Amino acid sequence: MFNRLISVFVPYVKSPGSWLKNVIWRMPSTVSDVKVVFVMGSPRSGTTLLQKVIESHDNFFSIQGETGIFSYQNIFDTNRRHFGLDSNQQTELLNASKDIVDFFDKSVKLISINNEGKTFVEKTPQHVIYLAKLVKYFPNARFVNIVRDGRDCFCSAKHHKNIPQRRSVDTFANYWKKCVLPPLLLKTNENIFTVRYEDFAGNPSDELSRLMLFLNDEIMQKQLDPNVYGNDRRASNKNYKKLNESINTSSVSRWKQELNDREKAAFIDIAGDELSAYGYEV
Repeated sequence: MFNRLISVFVPYVKSPGSWLKNVIWRMPSTVSDVKVVFVMGSPRSGTTLLQKVIESHDNFFSIQGETGIFSYQNIFDTNRRHFGLDSNQQTELLNASKDIVDFFDKSVKLISINNEGKTFVEKTPQHVIYLAKLVKYFPNARFVNIVRDGRDCFCSAKHHKNIPQRRSVDTFANYWKKCVLPPLLLKTNENIFTVRYEDFAGNPSDELSRLMLFLNDEIMQKQLDPNVYGNDRRASNKNYKKLNESINTSSVSRWKQELNDREKAAFIDIAGDELSAYGYEV
């Protein structure tokens, strides 16, 4: 709990006066009217791959990286460069907005104009934690949740230094559970689409067809071409090497070989119900 409090307040140390404004902005009165696609899920579940596959369609666009805009960070930090905006654009939009949803709206509309009016695909994995709030404030949005066996996510996360929950199976299992619960609780909401990584990896054409139908568009074959969805600076990073490959099942069920008996048991003890709810072996 102490570490959690530190992570919340550290972003405001250099500009303590922004703390109250951040709190106020995160209680928005604005209801968005933008058409946007949110891609979300637990760490190492395939969110980047899914973002790039959707973005490869002619009617969608994205930015490289994550906005993290609804996470507990100082939204007024001038170094963050929200949505890839330059400093002047960011300052102008922040000054013209009344809350975080309003700022998100104005920013997306601006970058959409610069991208031929295409639909913006926003990818921040941890936004899944705030799904109930996002559904409320973004009624015209579509939410794409990708879920992957948490034990495979942990195997992948252990080698990713930017994922703080990777340090123990207990910590990661609790965080994975926190990420996969909101879509389960909101599973009847017609604006939310959930795809299992394993299903997508095993039958990408059919799963992508289902997804594009949800997004009211048709699949384009180039969306499954690694030369197209792999066109991203992150593809050179070993943690995103699958962007260079055809979609495959090579990393499915890796936990069976990579986790020891204690780790397997610990994950089931913590998140066994959620694994079962998504159809995973326990």
